[in-house]
Amino acid sequence: MKYLKPGILCLFTICICAITSAQKILNPKEPEIKKARLFNDIPDRVSVVASKLTPLLALKKGETTNISFSDKITFKGTVASTASKYDDAIRSIVIKLDDRPGATLTVSRIKKADGTEYYRGRIISFQHGDCFELKTENGQYILVKKNFEDMVND
Repeated sequence: MKYLKPGILCLFTICICAITSAQKILNPKEPEIKKARLFNDIPDRVSVVASKLTPLLALKKGETTNISFSDKITFKGTVASTASKYDDAIRSIVIKLDDRPGATLTVSRIKKADGTEYYRGRIISFQHGDCFELKTENGQYILVKKNFEDMVND
């Protein structure tokens, strides 16, 4: 009788542990949404000359422009907005692309404290399944094609 209560308590604890460890946490799998591709005619990786990016940042809101990153990529667009922060240390421009409906090009120039500058940017459309990101590899700017789902979190 002396060991009956602790024995029942131990048995009860073992049962609770067995039941709770048998439960699995299931994460719902997100449905795969297939969106149309907007940039099928453009290669997955395109080199961009940095000197082609600088004139873009001088454009004013409402101006139309032809953007030629390389001989493989040319876009027509209208400047939607421009911004400059921190005494022109960061300068950005957003261009709505007329020849790619729904797509916008965003380019930012960032000046470091030592006077060097680099660019970041992307071409993205929320209605389509592909986009481009401007990256630096070995000192060379490259537009890299990515899936929309990889770039944007809902």
